[in-house]
Amino acid sequence: MFLSNNPNWMAKQAPWLVVMFILPSLTGCLDFNSGSDTSNDAQEKPPLRINHIQMKGTHNSYHVEPLISPIREYMYTHQPLDYQASHQGVRQFEIDVWWDIREGLRVYHNQYDSGTTCPTFENCLVTLLNWSNENPLHHPLFIWIEPKDWPEQTAEVTMTLELSGILEDIEQEIVQFWPINKTITPDDVRGERNSLKDAVISDGWPSIDDSRGKAIFVLLARGNSRDLYLDAYPGLNGARMFTLSEEGSNESAIFSIADPLGSQGEISRLVSEGYIVRSRSDSGGEEADSNDTARRDAAFESGAHSISTDYPGKVDGLDYWVEVPNGTPSRCNPISSPDWCTSEGLEHLSQ
Repeated sequence: MFLSNNPNWMAKQAPWLVVMFILPSLTGCLDFNSGSDTSNDAQEKPPLRINHIQMKGTHNSYHVEPLISPIREYMYTHQPLDYQASHQGVRQFEIDVWWDIREGLRVYHNQYDSGTTCPTFENCLVTLLNWSNENPLHHPLFIWIEPKDWPEQTAEVTMTLELSGILEDIEQEIVQFWPINKTITPDDVRGERNSLKDAVISDGWPSIDDSRGKAIFVLLARGNSRDLYLDAYPGLNGARMFTLSEEGSNESAIFSIADPLGSQGEISRLVSEGYIVRSRSDSGGEEADSNDTARRDAAFESGAHSISTDYPGKVDGLDYWVEVPNGTPSRCNPISSPDWCTSEGLEHLSQ
């Protein structure tokens, strides 16, 4: 470096010379590179996934109490599905579906308990789809569908044909009324793996960000109904619905375990292994009448992904209802979510 002997020049350059000599030591002390590494670490956190959620659900989500209720079990009324989603934070719905020769797929509980906020399967789907389209940042909805039949009134062959027909009709109405680009299917989760089970255990569920504005459909049936559906869609290839399959089977991905008090350990184990589990916080009005929260609390502690209730909001005359603790409206799963998960990271819609 050239340095002049002129005193005035030296005086003008002195501050710059000090900076040149001191800056290297400051850089080392302040460890600027370390700060950059911390930022990279934050960016490299794995994505939040569907199985990191814990959400509120409703049992018989369409239900309206009959004018004269023969039993306590029927004495509850749900708000319309879109109200549940927007005002009560419900993200899991359950729909009972009957086949009617005149009106196609009808939605109600049974012939003694037929009150409903959406009389047809199409009505239910369109109501939820409209809400979803208006709130495209919601985390995935779970829509459980239970096909109903009257086995005592039909011969075995006739019943099998009727079950096969209603399952086909349910599948076709999902195809017709719920867009494929808003659906998370078994094929989406399976990916390149040989089975759903392998994909869930090895790769995990799709990320929350890739799943916003979408829904997962689950066939709430075991035995003959489930087997007929699997006959139509072996390995659930090409299917729109997941099934309740036996643990260890190629189709196993989602489970329903209603009693969290007696099965809390089993639920927690399945959740920790990557499966999705639904449970129930109450049944038949027993917990609501006595304000017994033991079952509800066990369901949340178990890590069940959806906790289904007849009481998603406060009801006059009862002190019992279900709310996800610190949910916005859902929360991070206490068993499966990473430590850095936040409920706002899952979903935080304006209420």
